[in-house]
Amino acid sequence: MTRKELKYLEDVKMAIDDLSEIVGEEKMFANFNKNRMMRLAVERCFEIIGEAIKNFKTLNSQIEITNSKEIIGLRNRIVHAYDSIDY
Repeated sequence: MTRKELKYLEDVKMAIDDLSEIVGEEKMFANFNKNRMMRLAVERCFEIIGEAIKNFKTLNSQIEITNSKEIIGLRNRIVHAYDSIDY
């Protein structure tokens, strides 16, 4: 695996770790829904995950990533159709 491919996978791992820290142990939707900064941070993590997976798949289409199409689609919706998101 190339350094660039490994970098994208590391970006995914870091964003997932960040999500765990941002959301915390409670994982209560009410807390998420009333906290704008939390929503923005979560959206950013999903943007990073989707972009990194898209870039990884461009470099290496041989490795199967489960639900990659849906993950990339979520990223695209957050970035391009943000006004249609209903939490």
